[in-house]
Amino acid sequence: MLAWWVGRPGPISARPLVKGTREDPLPAANELLVDVSVCGICRTDLHLAEGDLQPRRPGVVPGHEAVGVVVETGPEASRFAPGDRVGVAWLGGVCGRCAYCRRGDENRLFGIKGVARV
Repeated sequence: MLAWWVGRPGPISARPLVKGTREDPLPAANELLVDVSVCGICRTDLHLAEGDLQPRRPGVVPGHEAVGVVVETGPEASRFAPGDRVGVAWLGGVCGRCAYCRRGDENRLFGIKGVARV
């Protein structure tokens, strides 16, 4: 897959994003592999690129709120099929049991968590 990822965080003028190819990921049990057509980039993504926020893992691909076409589904994914056009929200999942979830503030705990691999 073609992607841009955070190479060496720093000012945008220092070109912290690296463009290249990566191996296509395999979707886990309840995940989708999506061929992304468009993807939103927000200020938080720029904070990651500039080094203001620590990424969860090195080489993170910034972006969220993507739209694309399902290429493959994990073995337990049943809602969508290859060929379906989908939108991918920034919040991938929550536990539903913790205090944050029970009071409706689940996004404060989990932040960005990928459901679709792009």
